[in-house]
Amino acid sequence: MNVRFRLFLTVMALFTGVSVGAAQVQTGEITGRVTDNTGAVLPGVTITVSGPALITPQTTVSSETGTYLVPRLPIGTYSVRFELSGFRTLVREGVPVTIGSSVTINGDMQISSVQETVTVAGNAPLVDTKSMTKKTTFDLESMQSIPSARDPWVMLERTPSIAMDRINVGGSQSGQQSGYIARGNGSGNNKWSLDGVDITDMSALGASPLYYDFDMLQEMQVVTGGADASQQTGGVGINFVSRSGTNLFRGSARLYNTNERFQADNVTDAIRAAGAGSGNPIQNINDYGFEVGGPIQKDKLWYWGSYSKQNIEVGVNGFYLNTPTCRPAGVKTADIAGVLGSTDAIRDCLATDLTALDNYNWKLTWAPMANNKVNFQNTWGAKVRNARDASDTRPLETAYRQKAVDSAFGTFGWLTGPSPIWKVSDQHVFSDRLVGEATYGHVGNNFTLTFQEEEQRDIQARFDIPTGVWGRSFQESVFIRPTDSVDLTASFFQPGTLGGDHAFKAGYRWRTARAESINHRGGFADARFNGNTPVEADMWRDGYTNYKLKTHALYLQDTYTRGRFTANAGVRWDSQTDQALASVVPQNPMIPSILPAIDFPGIESPVTFNDISPRLGLNYDLFGTGRTVARSSYSVYFGQISTGQLSSNLVAIGAVQVRYPWNDANGDTFVQPDELTFVANPVKSAALDLNNPTNFLSPGRIDPDVKNDRTREFIVGLDHELMQGVGVSASYIWRRYDQFQWTDRDNFSSADFAPRTVTPTCASNAICGPITYYVATKAQTTPFVYTNIPDRYRDYNGVELSFDKRYANRWSANASFAFNDAKDYWDSGNAYEDPTNIDKLHGFEFAPESGGSGIDSVFTNAKWLVKASGMYTLPLWDINLAANTQYRQGYPHPAAIQVTSRGNGLGNVNVLVEGMGERRLENTFILDFRVDRAFNFGRMRLVPSIDIFNATNANTEQSRRRIMGSYNHASGVLTLPSNANNISSIIAPRVIRFGVRATW
Repeated sequence: MNVRFRLFLTVMALFTGVSVGAAQVQTGEITGRVTDNTGAVLPGVTITVSGPALITPQTTVSSETGTYLVPRLPIGTYSVRFELSGFRTLVREGVPVTIGSSVTINGDMQISSVQETVTVAGNAPLVDTKSMTKKTTFDLESMQSIPSARDPWVMLERTPSIAMDRINVGGSQSGQQSGYIARGNGSGNNKWSLDGVDITDMSALGASPLYYDFDMLQEMQVVTGGADASQQTGGVGINFVSRSGTNLFRGSARLYNTNERFQADNVTDAIRAAGAGSGNPIQNINDYGFEVGGPIQKDKLWYWGSYSKQNIEVGVNGFYLNTPTCRPAGVKTADIAGVLGSTDAIRDCLATDLTALDNYNWKLTWAPMANNKVNFQNTWGAKVRNARDASDTRPLETAYRQKAVDSAFGTFGWLTGPSPIWKVSDQHVFSDRLVGEATYGHVGNNFTLTFQEEEQRDIQARFDIPTGVWGRSFQESVFIRPTDSVDLTASFFQPGTLGGDHAFKAGYRWRTARAESINHRGGFADARFNGNTPVEADMWRDGYTNYKLKTHALYLQDTYTRGRFTANAGVRWDSQTDQALASVVPQNPMIPSILPAIDFPGIESPVTFNDISPRLGLNYDLFGTGRTVARSSYSVYFGQISTGQLSSNLVAIGAVQVRYPWNDANGDTFVQPDELTFVANPVKSAALDLNNPTNFLSPGRIDPDVKNDRTREFIVGLDHELMQGVGVSASYIWRRYDQFQWTDRDNFSSADFAPRTVTPTCASNAICGPITYYVATKAQTTPFVYTNIPDRYRDYNGVELSFDKRYANRWSANASFAFNDAKDYWDSGNAYEDPTNIDKLHGFEFAPESGGSGIDSVFTNAKWLVKASGMYTLPLWDINLAANTQYRQGYPHPAAIQVTSRGNGLGNVNVLVEGMGERRLENTFILDFRVDRAFNFGRMRLVPSIDIFNATNANTEQSRRRIMGSYNHASGVLTLPSNANNISSIIAPRVIRFGVRATW
């Protein structure tokens, strides 16, 4: 054995004692039992698995119990060959292996005195008898043939139980990541993996670090529960497998165009009068690219590469060109649509929100010796956007311009790019029982959100409190977020032990993530107005943080099979901590004595989360046919922490703000220091200590006993294959989320608040009623502790039903229904400080507000969701017809009265008029169609297509302005915003996309 592989195996044995397996799934496995014609088990049968995805065939031998396992197979279609002297050779062809699947292929060997081979075209069983994971897999056919906006987030939209924060009609929302939740979980525990490398953005926790060439993907899997020990969190797990080369030269190219000339008008006069303007139309989208792969040396060295380009131009409701016609003098933004009149006139005035996405990929697969495979690959993604966060409250001069950060690697900057992913892995088959792999991954994630014009760095932003409308300027942020990881993984098969077969897998991961962030507010201040009246100013000091996250993980899992019974038992250990690295923060030049410069030497978090997560799953094949399986699982998950989540509580080097009353004595609408009233207890950032502002340490500390957030999950379900290739599934899911953290102020609690009740008189179109808010009876204290929230938890109960039919007899289909009930609980006054809104949240729906670009006032929560898609090939001319539809409950519309000037250092608060989820927007229905037909020209296959998105031209509202009035506690004055209860977004109108795709 080669020395390096002996060393590799020794390292693996040291930390597991058994074996190791993939933490981020990118492969599947084929397993089964071999018997003779009497049903007796057959040991010693040679099983050979071959297929285009394997650079060399993989061989094993059936055990003394007749069982076998071929792990770590790349996704693809395989042939399984069974051979034993004295028996007919059996070949099962067309066996599909998908991400994370365990495909059971049994061998029924017939005695024969002559050499002969029996070949069976074998569709794999639809029911996976071994897995306990709730997952949805999208193969190449379903990704390409069902109408979609061609990005991973619209595939999430098709996954059972997942609720998205937006409806992406034909790519109208593809310039930005969509937000999503599932099973009562927030977005912070979502995980992203590409070809086995964890690429999750640890600063925008749970997000993807880049955008994707949709045609680079061979397969995509979405895990929503029942995850085995290889997954850390209880969030949604997204696993991508990119394409690879084969022994055949092959490739594809495509061109898609979506243009406003083929777009309908779905805005009625009534909707326009309610603030919807022209909606959010597409102006033009171009999507083109190619991918190609093949052998450099057959059976030895393969290559694959791709390039894609997307230019996405859309209009945003209320985001107008800055011309006298489109933004008339003296006319408020909310009233411009009424002045312009028709949809065409409004669309002509919409400024363009342009996103340009470039993506490059390449991969080499090399077999340097028998039973060994090396992968070396790179993904490089760039995004440029001219008006990120543009909306009716963020006109162009306040929208971000997004671009890549220049690399710190000088002439070698092309190696890092704005968002590169590098991977090198070495997989070795040590025996027919043991497979191991070592992987190194690097993810770069560097970008800037900056001003529209350079001079805006010195211009103060203007903010209108009642309407939430910004003006003049905004802020700039620079982000550098590299991560590095090493994974050691393997699988070990031990048959015939303790009465059954054991499939062990385990893994170790080391990962670091750094987050360097530089923030600057235009002019170092926000001038805040109540209508046209200047009232207060937020004074800002720049932020310069540089955090480093350090993690280790180790897991071990055994899948034990005995007859009809399968048990999955696993345990996982995660160690997570962080530190704040040294940085220098400049002073606020307007009030340098209050917000001085800081020279920060760095600090380590005194706390490390060390979490042990058990996982247990029990499956039973009810009739022994592999077609009806009862499942149950219990899992404990702990959260992933973000860069700086712990150490940031100890430092005051991030962007901090202090708010003072402002009188604008000279009437120039800009803040001068002598116009501020320096009150004793202003509203301010918690990390700022006004008694010692030159101190780089915050007035906070970390509770040494603080615990990581926890998710406990129980699932019970039944999967049944109605007939070959047709299956149904039903599951009940319970979850409890607890051990949430907060910053608890010392000597300050809910007992230090007193209620105030008012009955405001709102506008006729507004939602109004008596409200109760709370004021502090003493000044807030500055010192705080980062700790767990007592008596605070969330419960989830859900039911999922699904139907799935693989493509056969000219049609395929899948459908799902999900019922979700996620409720938040604060069981005592210890669970909160400010009691405002607790009576409207305790025991009500969990509905987090989306923080996505250009999306606000969207509270993602649907108690029921229905999803379906399918394809049918007409007998005449082989024309393919496909459709995709979604019908879900409308999201909550939590109308509120904003209360300001509560005193004693309390900030403004939006006081809910009704309980969360009691009032909802209308239910949402969307329907998409696709027509295509293939034309063959030798090896070339040409597929022109027409996609019709939002075929019914629905105009369902997706969000409304929720602030019905602004009430000043100190003066008792109620200000009514002009955009109260206005529609802020609707579904984009029907649009047609034309495309052509070539494969060879």
